[in-house]
Amino acid sequence: MRVLLLLAILSLAPVTMYILYSRTGGPPSPKEMQLQKNLRYAFMQGQDAIDLAPLTPWPYVKVCALESGLSTADVNKILGFDYEFIQEMHWLHLADYWSLVFIDREREANWGMARPVTAVRISRKDLAGLKLPAGAKGQCMPRDGRIELTRKQAPVGESPMVMQFVDAQAD
Repeated sequence: MRVLLLLAILSLAPVTMYILYSRTGGPPSPKEMQLQKNLRYAFMQGQDAIDLAPLTPWPYVKVCALESGLSTADVNKILGFDYEFIQEMHWLHLADYWSLVFIDREREANWGMARPVTAVRISRKDLAGLKLPAGAKGQCMPRDGRIELTRKQAPVGESPMVMQFVDAQAD
């Protein structure tokens, strides 16, 4: 009887992990939590535009915003290269989230050439919505670009913020 009880308890762990990843995208990374905290502080300043670069402690040369529900081919097309770790973006299929993907220069590593990429999910409800150009599934901007913020009417418990990329070179 004890063995059956132990097996029943141990079988709950995989089910729990599946539910965690399929419903929420998994636990947030430390980088994700830090960026989200920094974005909240930037939003509280009340400005209409923010510079993303000072809010991120990791290096990057461009950042891409991705809509939810994209295929691997769509993500690779937007990023401009074949990103081999798309499967680690467990939240990509969830409509409640969109993604910021920070891409650094390709560089030499022990195993060959490597391109550091940091993917962060953004909760539409908790942090901000995403506005893309008409018909676009994603958009990239260089590090010196900025994010324009708009605020909309939102019910209590949902973020009124909407983020949109603006390329500094387009000004």
